[in-house]
Amino acid sequence: MDKLLDKLMKWQQWTEFANNPDNWQHPDEKGLLKAEYVQDYILRLWFEEILDISIYELDFYPLLIAENPGEVFLPLQDLEHFKQAKGDYTLTWPSSSMDSCDPDRATIDLAPECVRYFCQQYGTLIKAPHLSPSLAQGVKYAR
Repeated sequence: MDKLLDKLMKWQQWTEFANNPDNWQHPDEKGLLKAEYVQDYILRLWFEEILDISIYELDFYPLLIAENPGEVFLPLQDLEHFKQAKGDYTLTWPSSSMDSCDPDRATIDLAPECVRYFCQQYGTLIKAPHLSPSLAQGVKYAR
């Protein structure tokens, strides 16, 4: 039962993290460089780091299917729509064709801080950044 609750509370955990101002004191987020579809609901995500990149794979199934994050994300439950993910600072998908006439709903997007949080908490690190000791001093990464 605890494992099920843990899997179904990912968005609630993000909200609690995001609402804590201590997590935003030193905003070092450089953003998402690229998103690539792997299989099922898994994306490979490239993040910009200081003079390097980090790469994660994240299964979005628990976030978009097992848990209901809200109406705006419903189109992403369609795998063909989900496969259209793009990374350009934020993680974006084109909106459904019904919403394409509304400029406020032209895309579905997730902030890079949110995507990085889910990657660090639930994803698989494929490549860690390689910082020299002098560059690494003072660099903080949210966990």
